[in-house]
Amino acid sequence: MTGRLRSTLARATLGTALVALSGAGAAAESGPARLTDVVVSAEPDGVTVRVKTSSVPKYRAELIDGPYRLVLDLEATSYGWRKTQLPVTAEPIRQIRGSQYRKGVARVVIELTRRAGYAIREDGEGLVILMPRQAAEA
Repeated sequence: MTGRLRSTLARATLGTALVALSGAGAAAESGPARLTDVVVSAEPDGVTVRVKTSSVPKYRAELIDGPYRLVLDLEATSYGWRKTQLPVTAEPIRQIRGSQYRKGVARVVIELTRRAGYAIREDGEGLVILMPRQAAEA
């Protein structure tokens, strides 16, 4: 094996090792996510709710009747948002509240004025919930 080939192989091996170590360090640093804020913004055609977390959480969402509400359970997440409910005047949302539902599960409840459609997407700051302003036509 030539000296040049050995040098190239050594650099490639070192580069692979550094990438593996940096990934392992990131995994070791990541712990439970933390829910830090909920921000509501009204748009002409709908309402956007941003649930800000320290990392993208695994979540479950359920739309419940009587009263209508969207319940989000954020797995492996600690609750660090407000202790009182947030009144909202953007139809179809009435208010938003949250709590540490149980150890390792933060809960956000979006209380609605009526049954509403929604879509949830993940982004770098947590979750984004989109809700149309108008009720769906039957």
